[in-house]
Amino acid sequence: MNMLSYQVCRDIEIEKTPEFITEFISNFKNWPDWSPWLIMERNCTLTYNGDLGNIQSGYEWSGNLVGAGSMVLTSKSDTQLEMSLTFLRPFKSSAIIKFKAEPTASGTRLSWVMESRVPWFLFFLKGMFKSMIGMDYDRGLLMLKSLVETGEVHSELTLVGNSMLPATHYIALENGAGIQDMGPTMQGDIVKLDEFLAEQNIESSGEMFALYDRMDMATMHFDFHTCYPISEPVNVPEPFICGYLKASETYVVEHTGAYQFLGNAWSMAMMAARHNKVKVTRKPMGIERYVDNPNNVEITKLRTEIVLFKK
Repeated sequence: MNMLSYQVCRDIEIEKTPEFITEFISNFKNWPDWSPWLIMERNCTLTYNGDLGNIQSGYEWSGNLVGAGSMVLTSKSDTQLEMSLTFLRPFKSSAIIKFKAEPTASGTRLSWVMESRVPWFLFFLKGMFKSMIGMDYDRGLLMLKSLVETGEVHSELTLVGNSMLPATHYIALENGAGIQDMGPTMQGDIVKLDEFLAEQNIESSGEMFALYDRMDMATMHFDFHTCYPISEPVNVPEPFICGYLKASETYVVEHTGAYQFLGNAWSMAMMAARHNKVKVTRKPMGIERYVDNPNNVEITKLRTEIVLFKK
């Protein structure tokens, strides 16, 4: 069968030596603490094989959300690792995984590379595969960096499942940004909203939330509204918006921990909905509801809900 090759590569700066990082990654017993997939199913079955940290050692996984497969360490040096990856569920596939650790002034520039192939008749999905895997790699590298630099990853996930969103009026600002710029962009809108609500003596009736309208998988650009719920509609000048969400059936995942790891909750919500055959809308994508105020709650206990709209 004719196959199309593709490669995914993501990198991050980590304040540890290359030798420390490659040694840490080569031990598969460390993976549950930073893997972007295993975090979504903490109780999946894991089986370790061989002398961990050495060539030909490996592990197997089996779960509901994460499917089933295995990984084997095939090559190791102080600055590079290579592994063979095999997927068994939800579909059969294979890939070569590489980690490259380059020394820098502050530590290491770590690259995570995947080389794989898709059948030619699925060529139209290649771009989507690369974007989705790239997002997973970004999530994993963020957690790996946190784990090796601080010893902790503040990200815990709870599948709440089916829920109801009450009818909600809100005041918002509309904006858009790439995934790397979303935090600063949204923070700027929060400042403007806070000032406007204070000037107009308008009280929020609940927790702030972000309404995500759409995402471009190719460019990783998000369109979203930063919103404060209010008890009743009011007239507002541009660029402010007074909007309304009708009461809706929803599907919810709760994230506890740092905002930088919220991608874990979005990924779990999407995977759980797909696995449990829950049909959700593509537009709007969903809501991030900030249950706790980071000014009042420590980062380890900071709760955020990812809310998907059911069709």
